[in-house]
Amino acid sequence: MEERVRGLSSTTLLPAHPDADFDRFARLGTLALGTPVALVSMVSRDGQVFPGAVGLPEPWQTRRQTPLTHSLCQHVVTSGKVFAVEDARLDPLTADSLAIPDLGVVAYAGAPLRLPDPRTGVADPTSPVVGVLCAIDGAPRRWTAEQIEVLEDLAAACSAELGLRVLEERNRLLLNLADALVGARTVAEVSATVANVTRSWLGGAWSGLLLPEAGNRRLRFADLTTLPPGTGAGWELVDLDAPLPIACAARERRPLLFADVDELLAAFPAVGAQATLPVFAASAYLPLLVQDRLIGVLCLVWDSERLTLADEADVWSALARFTAQALDRATLDAERRSRAEVLQRSLLPRLPASTGELAVRGRYVPASREEEIGGDWYDVVVGPTGDTTLVLGDVTGHDMVAAATMGQVRGLLRAFVWDREGTPPELVSRLDRGMSGLGVDGLATLVLARVEASGAGYRLRWTNAGHPPPVLLHPDGTTELLHRPADLLVGLLPEVERHEHVVDVPRGATLLLYSDGLIEHRGHSLTGGIERVRSSLTRHVGAGLDVLLDELLAELVGTRGEDDCALLAVRFP
Repeated sequence: MEERVRGLSSTTLLPAHPDADFDRFARLGTLALGTPVALVSMVSRDGQVFPGAVGLPEPWQTRRQTPLTHSLCQHVVTSGKVFAVEDARLDPLTADSLAIPDLGVVAYAGAPLRLPDPRTGVADPTSPVVGVLCAIDGAPRRWTAEQIEVLEDLAAACSAELGLRVLEERNRLLLNLADALVGARTVAEVSATVANVTRSWLGGAWSGLLLPEAGNRRLRFADLTTLPPGTGAGWELVDLDAPLPIACAARERRPLLFADVDELLAAFPAVGAQATLPVFAASAYLPLLVQDRLIGVLCLVWDSERLTLADEADVWSALARFTAQALDRATLDAERRSRAEVLQRSLLPRLPASTGELAVRGRYVPASREEEIGGDWYDVVVGPTGDTTLVLGDVTGHDMVAAATMGQVRGLLRAFVWDREGTPPELVSRLDRGMSGLGVDGLATLVLARVEASGAGYRLRWTNAGHPPPVLLHPDGTTELLHRPADLLVGLLPEVERHEHVVDVPRGATLLLYSDGLIEHRGHSLTGGIERVRSSLTRHVGAGLDVLLDELLAELVGTRGEDDCALLAVRFP
């Protein structure tokens, strides 16, 4: 008997709380069999719970649970058959049960509850017993064949209700999983989403996502932190030829399900030799397929047995399908983002190694949108006479067209700056006319500034074509917003009048040019964004240019912004 009890599940399908649907089955049991007590019971190795109960003495009717010392239902679960006794006090199997003095059990009859096959709606007699419907009397009773038949009929109806409940939970799980995975755009996000969903909705499960390495002879866990604590680092890589369930699921393109560790070790005794194993019980290994192409393996583990694992094969199949689709999307997105980012960065200039005394640094951060490409750019041109011209611009749009237009606009402006002298307004006007005459169809905002030596410091001359104003960081940490009336953005009217602005810059100051991706954030005003820029510059006034720009981006943008972002910083020594 003790061996049978050890074979019980460590969890129950329903908790120890009153459930109106199963209380109704208990009432039907008392009416149909003429007993004062009837229960819908779920048994585990730690005790039994009663989601349905009528007529129990207190405190049991309120508590809805007892230890196994008070359970006659365990005999139904361990045998998988109807169990009935006329007088529990006289039967050697039950005479010592504390259910007799504490619950008033004398006569007992219980029928097993099994989950029906979701495809047919009929309970399979070989399926694990998940509960018991029982009738109890406080006096000896001879159970007739008709009464046992009625009890079994009620148990079949109760099993069907359990099946509907489980099916509803499965459907909710799959809908939630599908919704959650829609927003996962990277492999890391897919892994984290599946881990969160499985822990939240699969009874304490942990998950691991494995991806094929180059050559497809090994699998690598995307993130070991989603697995149970204690998982050895030796599990990070799994050879496809290894005698392990992960590798077998990948090789044979079929799911492997194990209700407990004993089942797993019986099929794959080499598991313990791979690396340190965490503490777990049930486990599932699901190949992730897109058509016939293996793109990964999903590993799920539970800290308790899951006797219904095989009966839930449709859930694991859907889970694998949704995860495979999300992983495939994430992989394709990563490849597309990489190509787009390479294109974007190839369109940005290599900053000159020397600009006289000036130190210059640039940064570009792609957006978090799918294509992650846009029209932001920066440029520094040292002309034949040694003058330094600074440009930071933004072509409207966030796609390949914007990036291509940006390349044309930047190339035209760079050539004009190098080819001949001119004031900043004259150079931007020349760009306007060039775009019109050459058929460059696009709109852009930009700031073009020229640096000149002036006495003990420098003089900055600039023009602004609809762009956010530059910020000047003084050596004492104060900031000055170079906010002047902006002219029309380029690409609209080739003959529009443009204006020049002038400011004297002290030695030791830093000029920051930036695109609107630095200051535009959902839920925040542009003015607030500029103020955050100024505050960050003040906090990092003594830092080198690289540190200054990195800290500015970390505080205001992160690794991926809502919009692409270009920065150009100039330190006047």
